[in-house]
Amino acid sequence: MRKLFIFVILFLLLFQTLSFANTKESRSENLTKFTIINSHLFSIYIPEHLKGSYEIKKRKNTISVYHINSRKEGFGGFAFGIKAYKNPAEHAFLPGGIKIGELSDKRGNLYDMILKYPTDVQYNYTKGKNPPILYKSLYELGNNIEIKGRRGFKYFKNQGMKGQDLYKNILEKHLIAIYEKWDSAKLEKENLSYMYNILEDKSKIGYAYYDVNADGIDELLIGEISEGAWKGVIYDIYTMVDRSPKHVVSGGSRNRYYVCDNSFICNEYSSGAMESGVRVYNLVENSTELFPQVSFKYDSYENPKKPYYISYSDEKWENVSEKTYNERKKIFEKYERFDFHPLNKYTKNSK
Repeated sequence: MRKLFIFVILFLLLFQTLSFANTKESRSENLTKFTIINSHLFSIYIPEHLKGSYEIKKRKNTISVYHINSRKEGFGGFAFGIKAYKNPAEHAFLPGGIKIGELSDKRGNLYDMILKYPTDVQYNYTKGKNPPILYKSLYELGNNIEIKGRRGFKYFKNQGMKGQDLYKNILEKHLIAIYEKWDSAKLEKENLSYMYNILEDKSKIGYAYYDVNADGIDELLIGEISEGAWKGVIYDIYTMVDRSPKHVVSGGSRNRYYVCDNSFICNEYSSGAMESGVRVYNLVENSTELFPQVSFKYDSYENPKKPYYISYSDEKWENVSEKTYNERKKIFEKYERFDFHPLNKYTKNSK
């Protein structure tokens, strides 16, 4: 009986060992295998099932991935690229790139990691052709690519991009201004909107993070918690310049700012019933510059009978009909109606 008991125990132990080995082998089979592509500072990991569909071009701090068949058929074939930039100004004006994280060396020196996408059509969409499946797979891989640092560098995904990590000191400054009841003169001296002094209910002052210029880095928007036409109104805008927060512009009751159509900044202004307008800007990357796109002006001082004007340079104005004015202006009236977070509830751990 004792021998039988020992045999049963040994059998169970053997069965458990075999089961564990099979489970481990099964898990290994489920793990995706990768081809590792190295640059000087970092590596990217491309799933093994895409092998043979792409070719790589490398420079010291760049890895670019191309779809082979698209190149053979006479198209560019560029699917995506990853490049490390030590100076943010180096990539600020380059099209087709967004920040996805940062590389850091042992001394804390930083490199912006930029995901670059094709800026022109790399396959013949104009003739109704869809891109090859493997080209599409490579293109989509860029947004989820695994990256690791080399030679003492470490990669931090999303670092230097999220508003809650970037603007803590700015928000604390606004809180101090509110609690100490700064007057309009001091607010303007400190590059803060005078509206924080005028608004009686300070709990209506709020903040939001939003990537206005689509470079992968959040801006900080501070405005009024309101409804209706005033919902989403912005009184201060901050952005990141050379990895430091900088003030862009302040607004007021007759000089209001909104984010419109996801990526433009619209400035509604009025000097009374006789003159008002809307200016539409792009926020330049790694800069506080607002670059004018188009402006709309109602000016019955200038022309009481035909007071509608449009400008694409802010210098030369075109006198247009009311119908043309309203049709063109309507394109930029899709404002982002932010649900601002109350500033008086902000803490360092707030999101």
